[in-house]
Amino acid sequence: MARKKSRSPETASALAAADGSKGYRVEELMACSETVLGVKPEIVAGAMLGRESKLLQIGEAKRLVDQFLRKKVL
Repeated sequence: MARKKSRSPETASALAAADGSKGYRVEELMACSETVLGVKPEIVAGAMLGRESKLLQIGEAKRLVDQFLRKKVL
């Protein structure tokens, strides 16, 4: 049985408490996606696929994840 990667709570709390005016890289958002965005890292990766912007604010990342989850599957 495969083990889950442990995500440090310090990273998630630091990301949530940081200023974030410049934004966060997708890798940083994926590292603490379950804590900050409430979804698994795979969902964040799918939502950010094809994005040119490298830095995202948490609110913008939440909006993109919500849009991704609401898309119709053909």
